[in-house]
Amino acid sequence: MSLGSLASLPVPLALGLVVLTATPGVAQSPVPPPATTPSPRVVQPGAGPAPATAETSSEAVKLPVRRVVLYKSGVGYFEHVGRVRGDQAVSIDLTSGQLDDVLKSLTTTDLGDGRVTGITFNSTAPLEQRLRTLGLPLGATTSPADLLQALRGARVEVQGSGAATSGRVLSLQERQRTEDDVTEQVQELTIVTDTGVVRTFTLGPGLGVRLLEAEMRGELTQYLDLVGSARAQDVRRLRIGTSGTGARDLFVSYVSEVPVWKSTYRLVIPTTAGRTPFLQGWAIVDNTLGEDWADVELSLVAGAPQSFVQQVSQPLYTRRPVVPLPQTAMLTPQTHDGTMTAEKAAADAVMGGIPGGALGGVVGGLPSAPPPPPAPAPSSAQFRVERASTNEVEERLSRTPAAATGADLGDLFEYKLTQPITVRRNQSALVPIVQAPVTVERVSLWSAGSRLTHPLRAVWLTNDTGLTLDGGSVSLVEGGAFAGEGLIDAIQPKERRLVSYAVDLAGRVTTAFDGGPRRISRIRIARGAFVQTVQERGTTTYTIRNEDAAPRTFVVEHPKRDGFTLATGTPAPAETGPSQYRFRVVVAPRASQDLKVDEVHEVESRVAVTTITSEQVALILQGRSQDTTLEPQLRAVMAQNAEVARLKTALRDRRAEIERIEQDQTRVRENLAALKTSAEERQLVARYATQLNVQEDRLVVLRKEIEDLEGQRGKAQDDLVRLANAVTLDVTMP
Repeated sequence: MSLGSLASLPVPLALGLVVLTATPGVAQSPVPPPATTPSPRVVQPGAGPAPATAETSSEAVKLPVRRVVLYKSGVGYFEHVGRVRGDQAVSIDLTSGQLDDVLKSLTTTDLGDGRVTGITFNSTAPLEQRLRTLGLPLGATTSPADLLQALRGARVEVQGSGAATSGRVLSLQERQRTEDDVTEQVQELTIVTDTGVVRTFTLGPGLGVRLLEAEMRGELTQYLDLVGSARAQDVRRLRIGTSGTGARDLFVSYVSEVPVWKSTYRLVIPTTAGRTPFLQGWAIVDNTLGEDWADVELSLVAGAPQSFVQQVSQPLYTRRPVVPLPQTAMLTPQTHDGTMTAEKAAADAVMGGIPGGALGGVVGGLPSAPPPPPAPAPSSAQFRVERASTNEVEERLSRTPAAATGADLGDLFEYKLTQPITVRRNQSALVPIVQAPVTVERVSLWSAGSRLTHPLRAVWLTNDTGLTLDGGSVSLVEGGAFAGEGLIDAIQPKERRLVSYAVDLAGRVTTAFDGGPRRISRIRIARGAFVQTVQERGTTTYTIRNEDAAPRTFVVEHPKRDGFTLATGTPAPAETGPSQYRFRVVVAPRASQDLKVDEVHEVESRVAVTTITSEQVALILQGRSQDTTLEPQLRAVMAQNAEVARLKTALRDRRAEIERIEQDQTRVRENLAALKTSAEERQLVARYATQLNVQEDRLVVLRKEIEDLEGQRGKAQDDLVRLANAVTLDVTMP
């Protein structure tokens, strides 16, 4: 089976269910010193070593790494393939952080006729908690006396100078013994022999005690394993058990935390004019595993698939309610709750071309100086050797074959090395991934947000490699020397990106801003709506100075302002980004040139034509030098609007009079109700009655007038709407 097919193998349900179990109380072999990362090996299962046979070998067998895929999210995918025999088990030592990743992603299968029987790993419970699961009541630190005390009742064999004695441990006591006037403390072990005789032995160098019960020997072995594991507290041992006959291959794959691989590039601009610039890309990879990568298949994925840390290796306990025991037999009742746009590339940005004679103009951003007095010329042979050496290096670099192929990997991009690679453990390597010609245009870049006087030397790099370039550093080599370095983000094929690499001391840029007053720029009338556009303008003037002896192309980054657009007459930007415009300006030698960026911000206000005022009519007529019918139309609208307003005022006045009469009638009726039958009061009643009659006659007249006025107002309003809709206007103000 090929390595490529192994990458797609699923968890082997058909070959046997793989069970992940944490074993805090299971016997563990002594844990070795901590390894930085996984170190797989095959060990013989069982408490003790088994004799080496054709089916079982006690010799540890490495599972070598065969395939490595590194990602930008800080994880790597690893495949191991190795041979096992019989019922051997693979043991992988990990740290706690690595074990969490491995448990989430582990895939293993027996590629022969065997099967994977199970996977276990040691718990992270405290040592005291794990010791309490044993049958021996011993602590983390113990002595021979503590051990013998813990063995009370166990069958032992006492071996001394005479014959061995078997029996059960009764007690261990300490007493004083005086011999030759010397008093010392001694420990005496008392056992009951198999024949019922009680015998006492003094512990000393010549006395040995052997456990006769296999169960107790197993408990002691587990105790020693647990105590030994405390020396390497962060080492977690993953054990993969297998079952089968004969020799066969075992496949193990997992994802583990690794250092992020880094990208770095070299952009070489040839010395000879007309030759094609080319880009070299390298990747820095780090092997932090506990073993070498020998002839592994290495892939570097440009992209960051989602990855996270989850502590699945640690025991998880849930909360349970504590229910107190009832105090009486009575039960208590319970209650239960419920680049956005771009122009075509400049004509002088061609494969192998640098515009404006920039070759030799600036190296590392320093302006070229006037030619010095002639120096003694080197010999022609020396000159030819030096020039040939530079050209030969550039020629050989440009013809270096690519060491990796690129391909889409879903939403990611993969660089797959064409040849196997070897990286020793705890070492790093620089591997080539890109070698291709590219298109560059050399410019000086200045950004309004930088607050710097001098621009930056930069290249406008077009990704002609056909590959997705991962983000990283870029070192520029020109004329056989280092010219500067910069950084790039990921670049898609055919995408163009600016890469700055040095300060341009030959260029200077200053700015001046003129806000300008707000003014009405446009008036429109349509469908009875009067729309007025108020324009706010702002002009930024960039003064660009070129002190170099050759023409220079400057790229000025002008920030976008919310709500503002470029005004008519402003030069078209060479490129528009998410937050800035980029303008290309070519400046002659020893000269200055201005770039004016005019921006406008327009705000519209909308009202009904029926509410137009004389001031607004005068404003409209200022921007209208023709169509003599417009003013009469607008005056007619104003007159009709005044008529509608007059009728509304008349209606309002009559309704107000009716309200006053009704309030007065209410007062009169209240007074009538309070009057009695005397002569004076009868006269007052007659007067009030006359007043009410007069008011009632007036109310009849007022209601009739209101009815007539409503009709007139409706007709006048219809005439106003008709006149307003007949007016059509679109005026640009001077």
